[in-house]
Amino acid sequence: MRSNSLRVLLLASFSLLLSACDTGIQHMGATEYGVRFRKLPPIVGGGVGGSNSVASPLETVVVMPWETVYRFDTSPQYLSWGRGMGEGSNSKQVVQDEDVYTRAKDGNEAALKLMVRYRINPNPTTLVKLVQEVATTDKDVRRLVVSVVRSEIRTHMNTLRTAEYRDDKKRNETVDRALAATRDQLTKWGIDVEAINLTQYRFVRLRPDESEDTSYQDRLRDIQEKEQDIEGERTRIETVRAQKHTEYSVAESAYNARVSEANGYKAQSVYQGDAFYAAKANEAKAITAEGNAEIEGLRQQIAALSGKGGRAMLRLEVAKQLSKGDPKFVAVQTGQAGSLELSKTDVNQLIQQLGVAEGLVGAGSSSQTTPANSGVSKNRTPIATNEAAQAAPQ
Repeated sequence: MRSNSLRVLLLASFSLLLSACDTGIQHMGATEYGVRFRKLPPIVGGGVGGSNSVASPLETVVVMPWETVYRFDTSPQYLSWGRGMGEGSNSKQVVQDEDVYTRAKDGNEAALKLMVRYRINPNPTTLVKLVQEVATTDKDVRRLVVSVVRSEIRTHMNTLRTAEYRDDKKRNETVDRALAATRDQLTKWGIDVEAINLTQYRFVRLRPDESEDTSYQDRLRDIQEKEQDIEGERTRIETVRAQKHTEYSVAESAYNARVSEANGYKAQSVYQGDAFYAAKANEAKAITAEGNAEIEGLRQQIAALSGKGGRAMLRLEVAKQLSKGDPKFVAVQTGQAGSLELSKTDVNQLIQQLGVAEGLVGAGSSSQTTPANSGVSKNRTPIATNEAAQAAPQ
């Protein structure tokens, strides 16, 4: 009976010891890792073991009375500073309702609204180092991240002047430098800070009663509104300019088309004119050549008639023409001042008389004398004498 009572007492004491030492069976969550810690002297294996002391997600861990399991959630964690930053999300994400206050390089105070995303690296080596050096709970990690991020963002944003805050490129580059500095401090413990987002900045000053003086920010807002109006006007001007440029391009295209069309008509007209000119020039050359040939023929004919045979040819041509017409009479009469008058003459007698006259002319030529009443003119052209004309039958 006494042995049974002693056994019950031992079991009760052991159960109490297990409950006081967080002993028993623990189940890791889907994103939880556990680091086993033995609360024993180092000489007998106390402290944190190696990588084999890390429990994986969904693993069941039996915890001895002298052991403690430090559990870490490795899912993404979010931190935020500023009013309204935690709305619609887990309230644990909000670090504080107030913004992070800092000061620009030229002295103006600025209030920053931040959003930070980080997670604990599940690497067993870094988990063991995290427990050994800085944190044993998620809250400890959170406090460490908050302090480092706040410090680095203030340090780096202090390097910007007031005007540079409004430069998106410089402002974002400064935030990136703060993120790099934060990673340099926390990565060695397996805390990966993935992003720092500056969602808003305001130039405000805290009064002694903790209220905010926004007069400078109000003036900046007015300036920004005016700049937006100016930018809108510039956009409108650029739009009108682009529209006018388009209209100019259309008009220029139409002008170039008209010029090209006119040039085409001109080229066609020039071609036609050149062709017409060439044809007429060739025609003129042909006419000139024909005229020159005719002139040359006349010259040759004149030269031929001017010689000794010209008179014979003339007589032959006169006889030929007279024989063609078969006239009975021809009126030939020499008037006063050498004028030629017509009278009726028998053609046969005229031909005979022409022969007689030619004979006389030939005789006169041989003696270099010409009778005055020979009926031959000074140009040696035989004509009928008045006596012959009177002798002709009427």
